[in-house]
Amino acid sequence: MEILSRLPVKSIVRFGCVSKLWSTLTRHQSFINLFASRSSSGQPRLLVTFSTCYKKYGISFPQHQNPDGSYPPFYSFQIKNTSYMRYVRSKSVEGLILLPGFKIWNPTLRQFLALPHPSEHPSQDCECYLGYDPLEGKHKVLCIVDKEYSEELQVLTLGAQESWRVITKGIPMHFPTGGLGRCFNGILYYEARLLGDGKNIIMSFDVKSESFSPIKYPEGPSHLMLDIIQGRLAMVAFCSFSNIVDLYILKDEDGHEWTHQRFLNIFGKSKLWLEPVYFKGITDDGELVFAPNTFPEPYYIIYFDPKKNSTREALFQGVKDVDMRFLHIPCKRGWGTGAGEPIDAP
Repeated sequence: MEILSRLPVKSIVRFGCVSKLWSTLTRHQSFINLFASRSSSGQPRLLVTFSTCYKKYGISFPQHQNPDGSYPPFYSFQIKNTSYMRYVRSKSVEGLILLPGFKIWNPTLRQFLALPHPSEHPSQDCECYLGYDPLEGKHKVLCIVDKEYSEELQVLTLGAQESWRVITKGIPMHFPTGGLGRCFNGILYYEARLLGDGKNIIMSFDVKSESFSPIKYPEGPSHLMLDIIQGRLAMVAFCSFSNIVDLYILKDEDGHEWTHQRFLNIFGKSKLWLEPVYFKGITDDGELVFAPNTFPEPYYIIYFDPKKNSTREALFQGVKDVDMRFLHIPCKRGWGTGAGEPIDAP
């Protein structure tokens, strides 16, 4: 286990085919935790998924450049289970990504896990979010099932031999309004609306204690996008035509006050962006990530640092054995998300 934990991900995936023992070892939670602790001390990487006319691919690339300005090698791979990949339902949560149809994707091992349906009637509408409890090292899926005249909240712990559990105590009456959840330090956040007064809120869910607490929604433009910036809850609005960013950051833990910053013309006079770009997320360093909807050759992924009010770009010449003329990333419009979203992933 000690030796394998020091190997690259690509080798670990290959060595899982050696025998059933090695396959079990590389998937054991203690090995995953050991490998994650080693990889987290290395250079953080980002993951982009995209599609051609007939196939889907993933690219994993470093977040930072080398000291000489070049980029370390990046890895591309074909995603086999394309039926799962139309829309993601979460960003990376300790290496796992939630997909529609109650599927969990591990892009490191390139595996998919099917979860049981939380309802006796699969046709019922459900809104699901993926969270992680760092104290016990457990992933949990929170699901809100839309029943007649009510919302039923259920939780499933991954890796445990248990079924969905219904939560009944201490729940503010609310319903989710769509969009991706975001988990940080054991707290899952998602956008919702209170029943009764109809106010928009951010609902926080403590993954360990399974308790809820509403957070005041910032006053600003519509179509704000939920994210985390250097350990604090953030909401972002971006206009691709005017290159204006509105950044709201939660000021206090009680969720009563937000700070607001507006950044004008963040791309300056650069002519690199001949096509509109879209906000895709925030890196661990607090940089906002922007990417085009389609991939010309070459193409850029753009980083904006709100602290320095500066922009940098990563140039990619193409992907080996992939015809870049047909690459397409489903765009994100409002709260709808596409599989082309750059996702923080170990």
